[in-house]
Amino acid sequence: MNQAQQMYALGLDQCVTLIGAIGHQRTVLIQGDLGNGKSSTLPELGKLKPTHRTFYVDCTSLDLGDIMIPMIMEIDENSKFVRYVTNEELGLHTNGPVIIMIDEFGKANPSVKLAL
Repeated sequence: MNQAQQMYALGLDQCVTLIGAIGHQRTVLIQGDLGNGKSSTLPELGKLKPTHRTFYVDCTSLDLGDIMIPMIMEIDENSKFVRYVTNEELGLHTNGPVIIMIDEFGKANPSVKLAL
């Protein structure tokens, strides 16, 4: 790790604190070596924010239909359009605060990246 990388490096507990503080306004990307505990931030965030429900999304196993489901809407008998409904896997159906961990975003199918 060079000096510039060290300057911006945070421990996992610091990442949890950061996300807990600004995660409602900003997306935080955690990057690190395989097996260093990045995924363990989700249960820690759940403890930090006990009123929130946690949802884990593994991007490597998703296709576009897993994220959004088309729903045909009708204005009148001659006018129809498609509206996309977010799948329950993202937890947005709970009508409460959620924490969504989108894991392995860089390895996702391009259509999944666009949908997310």
